[in-house]
Amino acid sequence: MKTTKKISAVLLAVLFILSMIPFAVSAASHTLTVKLEYPDYTVNVYQIATVKDDGTYLITNDNAPAAVKNQVSAAETSTVALFNALEADTATTYPSSGTMTTTSAASSQTKDFTLDPGLYYVKFTALSSKNATYGNSLVVIDNQNVTLDIKSEGKVTEGEASVHKKIVEDGSEITSTTTGTLDTVEFKLSATRTGSAKNKLSEYEIRDVMDSGLSASDVNITSVEYEDGTKITDYKKKTAFTDTNKDGENVNYTFAVAIGFDTLNGAAFYTHSNIIVKYTTKLSASAVQKTKYYNHDDLYFKNKSDQVSKESGDTVDVVTYKPQLKKYVAGGTTPLADAKFKLYKSDKETVIGYGKSDADGNVEFYKEEALTNKLYVKKGTYWAKEYEAPANYNLNNSWVELSEDSTNYLYNGTVYNTPVKLPKTGDVGTMAITLTGIGLILASGVMFIVLRKRTSK
Repeated sequence: MKTTKKISAVLLAVLFILSMIPFAVSAASHTLTVKLEYPDYTVNVYQIATVKDDGTYLITNDNAPAAVKNQVSAAETSTVALFNALEADTATTYPSSGTMTTTSAASSQTKDFTLDPGLYYVKFTALSSKNATYGNSLVVIDNQNVTLDIKSEGKVTEGEASVHKKIVEDGSEITSTTTGTLDTVEFKLSATRTGSAKNKLSEYEIRDVMDSGLSASDVNITSVEYEDGTKITDYKKKTAFTDTNKDGENVNYTFAVAIGFDTLNGAAFYTHSNIIVKYTTKLSASAVQKTKYYNHDDLYFKNKSDQVSKESGDTVDVVTYKPQLKKYVAGGTTPLADAKFKLYKSDKETVIGYGKSDADGNVEFYKEEALTNKLYVKKGTYWAKEYEAPANYNLNNSWVELSEDSTNYLYNGTVYNTPVKLPKTGDVGTMAITLTGIGLILASGVMFIVLRKRTSK
């Protein structure tokens, strides 16, 4: 009985001693699992404090500011107050327990950190250029594993990045239009503002690529503004450069509007939602007939973490029609060369082009009477009229309305000429001319004789 009491007393003593060692059980390492299902972020896990034998915390850097040290050493640490103090502390370096950098690969978006008991500050050290908001975290590691799911806890949100292109015609925004040689076409590019006041951008470009039929030298940026009409004057126009697009393809960009660094580094930029670029250009004088002239825009931006994002925009089409005629001898399909024409607008007064039939009777129109630059037109009504006939043919001065071939983007017309009719030998006309001539000759002879006799007298 006495032996039993002694054994019980010893066990109680051992249990008492064990109870005086608070972290004898919890001193083992545990796992912090960090999840972040967004690419292009870097998270660093900093150890702020270790656990002392008495269960209180010991700061890992004595040079930390008083606000941090006071919270760590307090009898009952306030995690909220400590977190706020750490957020305000941008100068102190704490020991790193590892980093996590995410990519688009799912395997990169979860990482386990093996940590000793203590206080840990999970901080973003690099942000995606698409980031709109983010929040750091304070994690307590004691006697169990911890999972920090950053996305599901709403500590990260990303902005929607997009860019759109439209043709502006008569006040409406459209995706396809027709145009003629040297005609002006107006475009509107609209891109979402990316970044945030806490994730400022270092570069932001709205890029544009146009088919060679549209004149790069005639690009005129008429406005760069926010969605509310506030003008942006701090920008640069980049011209003729090559870069990869969102899909990694090389693109020869015609130009880009690059917002200035001072604007990107300021506050006003991040209070707006859209950036709008308006510009005009012309169908080149050297343009060729084409079903569609390709137009496309892209968005490029980079933040101060050097994270680059690219977005693909819209494609709009500019279509050209070719006006043409066929010139034949009347009554058949024999081609007739050297007939000259003028092309008019629907009013039959405004001359927009000139043409001359070739040996095959084909008439193509040009901007100038010298037939230098070929003419292409937008969809409309057009009239042609001959103003000089080929030799030995009568002028056909009737109006010819060109008919639309919308499948092949053509305007077609056909004109016939009749040859000049000369009188035949022996017919009534010929005899009349002959007799008239003889009469004139005889009359002249008689008058000559009469005048000589009078003179001799």
